[in-house]
This record gives sequence, structure tokens and C-alpha cells, in this order.
Amino acid sequence: MVAEPIRDQGAAAPPAEAEGYTGGPEMTLLEHLKELRYRVMVSGVAVLIGVIVCFYFWETILGWMVAPARDRVPDFRVSSFSPTDRIGIIVKIGLYGGVILASPVVIYQLLAFIVPGLTPRERKILLPGIIGAAFFLLAGMAFAYWIILPASLGFLLELGSDEIDNVIGIRQYVDFVTRIIFWVGISFELPMVLAIAARLGLVRARQLLGFWRYAVVVVFIIAAVVTPTPDPITQTFVAGPLLGLYFVGILMAWAVQPKRPNPGGAGP
Repeated sequence: MVAEPIRDQGAAAPPAEAEGYTGGPEMTLLEHLKELRYRVMVSGVAVLIGVIVCFYFWETILGWMVAPARDRVPDFRVSSFSPTDRIGIIVKIGLYGGVILASPVVIYQLLAFIVPGLTPRERKILLPGIIGAAFFLLAGMAFAYWIILPASLGFLLELGSDEIDNVIGIRQYVDFVTRIIFWVGISFELPMVLAIAARLGLVRARQLLGFWRYAVVVVFIIAAVVTPTPDPITQTFVAGPLLGLYFVGILMAWAVQPKRPNPGGAGP
């Protein structure tokens, strides 16, 4: 019978430990699936609670959505053109609002499932990236609600002759508001996209600065896509901040990009 060789207690650690991996014990596939099911169930319950809350307060939420138009046109009202318009708007407000209310819980459950399997270097990129993305998303949505919507609605509703009455359908108005808020919020993620790309070594701040002429063209194309109206006023309200955010992204890229080794320094 051949004796089992004695393992060297001083042998080198596995590659994961050598890299400073601090994750928990390895889990089997079944354990991963069970944890995933738990995270999905918790997220689903959070979304359901958020939907119920938004269903209950749907009139208050609709009032918030109409407020930017009433800031410019005090007697502004929306109309229903179909028997199903009201129930459709209630469902849309409930679903969209429920997802927004539950998003912190959903993001936390996603991170709790993913982060333990990441290396320290990946965590240093992921966690600040998610925090920054959430900040810029909320900032973009707030900018759209308090700046872009009142200005664009004031221009569009007051344009034309006094002989034309503004009879706006509730479905069309809600679609207009949600599209502006959502896409402007997404567009405000531009600095984080540039910063993460620079952190991963895909681009350098100097390269981004050299592309500023092309960035102007791309920004106005994005603004034309984001805004549901062809008027240049609304597009300019979106394109101006986006162009400023491009230069903010250059500064962030310069701050987080890997430093190149000094050619005159000693060492390998």
C-alpha cells in the first residue's frame, strides 16, 4: 500500500488567496441557485410593495408630473380620449413608480449576490462606479424635472395662436414626461462611463480632450434622440448640460486613470 504524500504546510497559497481574495467559502451550484432565488424573491416583494404604494398615491404622483406644465400654464389640464386611458395611466404609474421605489433594495440584493465573488481590485471599480452612477442618474432626473420640462413645456404650450386650445391627452403627456426624465437621467451617466473606461485603461483623458469636436456632434445627436420634439430649444436644453458633463467626465478620467510609469525612473 502506497502512503499518501505529506502535504507541505508552508506551500504557496492558491492564486486567489495570493491576490488577496477575501471572499467567503466556495459554494456549490445548488447553493448559488438557492441564494439567487432568495435574492430574486426579496427584490420581487420589494417591487410589489412599491407598486401597491404607487397605486394608492397615483393621483399625487400624477399631480407631480403635471406640475411642470402648470408652472408655465396655470390652468393646464390633461384629457382622457379613451375609456381605457385612466386605467392605463394608473397601471403605468404603479409599475414605473414601484420599480423606482424598490430600486435601492434591488441594487443591494444584486450587490450582495455578486460582490463576494469579486477580487479586491474588481470591488474597487464596481462599488464606486455604482454609487457614482446612482448619483448622476438622480441628478439627471432632477435636472429634467425642474429645468428641462418647465422650459420645454412652456415653449411648446405657448407656441402658436390664441385660437388653438391646448387639449393634451393624459397618455401622451405622461409618455412625454417619463421619456424626458428617463432618457435625460440615462444621458447624465456619461461622466461615469468615461471614468470607468479610463480606469480600465481603455481610454486616456488626453485622448478624450482631443475628441471634443466629435463629442459636440455626438452630444447633439443624443439630444435629438432623447427629446421627443423637433424644436431646437428643448434639444439645446439637453445638449448644453451633456457637453458640460463630457468635460466633467474628462476630469474624472484624468483622476482615476492608471498612472503611466516614469520613463526616467529606476526599476523594471
